[in-house]
Amino acid sequence: MSKKFKITICSGTACYVLGGAQLMMLEDLMPAEFRDQVEIVGSACLQACRQGGSGQPPFVKINDYLMESASIAKIVDYLRKH
Repeated sequence: MSKKFKITICSGTACYVLGGAQLMMLEDLMPAEFRDQVEIVGSACLQACRQGGSGQPPFVKINDYLMESASIAKIVDYLRKH
């Protein structure tokens, strides 16, 4: 059985303005090799920018991993490595 990834995209104001809007197209741009292995959901806010870390938006959560400065390429690269 293939590993299942739950990808949660933050659509809070900072994340949306700083690149999260493009992440909303992830499902359409996901390589075919991963389409049956991912569940993509949105979140009004992941609260990552308020947790005091030094990470930069947009934030995406892949299962329990919080990715900062997320991009479609960075997400796909993470999936390929895991």
